[in-house]
Amino acid sequence: NKNNGEMFLVIWRYESASDPKARRLAELSVVTFSKVLGALNRSTLLAEYRSHPGLQHRLGKDCRVNLSFGLHAGWAIEGAVGSEYKIDASYLSPNVSIATSVELATRLYGVSLVVAQSVVELCTRAMVAKFRL
Repeated sequence: NKNNGEMFLVIWRYESASDPKARRLAELSVVTFSKVLGALNRSTLLAEYRSHPGLQHRLGKDCRVNLSFGLHAGWAIEGAVGSEYKIDASYLSPNVSIATSVELATRLYGVSLVVAQSVVELCTRAMVAKFRL
């Protein structure tokens, strides 16, 4: 996992696209992030916080917690970067930039979840039938 300012890059490893684990990871990531968005929108606790006068004064009456997810599949080289006190994982690949662009596309399209073609191709037909393509 990597914190990139206002974004988190979350990594799942698999051997190849033909690996059954890849299909399972792709589908579970779509389901998981959909469930996160559903829970966020149904949260009574967040709804209660939104009505707090101090929060409304500071952030406005239309303040909401918004999350967006961009899902992409591709290769990356993982390496450790840091010092003897703190070490972070770093990922080198054009796929890291593509994943970032997919997430940024959520703002362009005004949606909370964008799934790249690379992930769609890993999913079963039954799962893809549930997508809005």
